[in-house]
Amino acid sequence: MRYIVEKHDGSYRDGDFALPYATHPVEVCNNLRYVGGVTDPELLCAALLHDVFEEGGTDPAEIESEFGSRVRALVDELTRTEPTQSQVNALTKDEVWLLRSGLLFTDISAMSPDAMAIKLADRLANFRQAAVTRKGEKLRRYIRQTKKIVDIIPKSVNPCLWKAINRELSAISRKSKS
Repeated sequence: MRYIVEKHDGSYRDGDFALPYATHPVEVCNNLRYVGGVTDPELLCAALLHDVFEEGGTDPAEIESEFGSRVRALVDELTRTEPTQSQVNALTKDEVWLLRSGLLFTDISAMSPDAMAIKLADRLANFRQAAVTRKGEKLRRYIRQTKKIVDIIPKSVNPCLWKAINRELSAISRKSKS
C-alpha cells in the first residue's frame, strides 16, 4: 500500500474536495475483489498498480522486479495508448476526446480476459466518480463511452462487475430522466 501512496503522491482525483489519487487504485482493487469475486493475488496487485505507468511515471522494469512479470504484463495492458502531439495538433478538444476514446476502445479490444476484468473494476470506480463530478455533455459523453466499453468486454469476463456497471448506467439514466 505504501508503494501506491508513494507513486501517486501529490496527485488528486477530480472534483471538489478531491481525495488523494492513491484512493482510486484501492477502490479498483476492492471492486475486483468484493464485487468481482477475484481472489488471484497477482490480479489484485495489478489492480492496485494499474495506473503507475501513466499516472505515476514508474519504470516497467521496476514493477517486474518488485511484483513479477505477470503483474507487469497486466499493468502494461492496462496502460492507455495516448495520441502523439502531432496527432492532436490541429484538433479541437472534442476531436481529441474522440481520438483518445478510439484508442481506448482499441486497447480494450486487445486485452486479455484478466486485464479486461481489471478494466471493468476500474471503469466501475471511474463511472461512480464521473456520476458525481461530471455534468451535462461531459457526463453524457462518459456514459456513451462506458456503454461502448461494456459492449466490447464480454459479460463472461466477470459477470458481477459487468452487471454492476450496467446497474450504475441504468441508475444514472433513471436519475437523469426525473
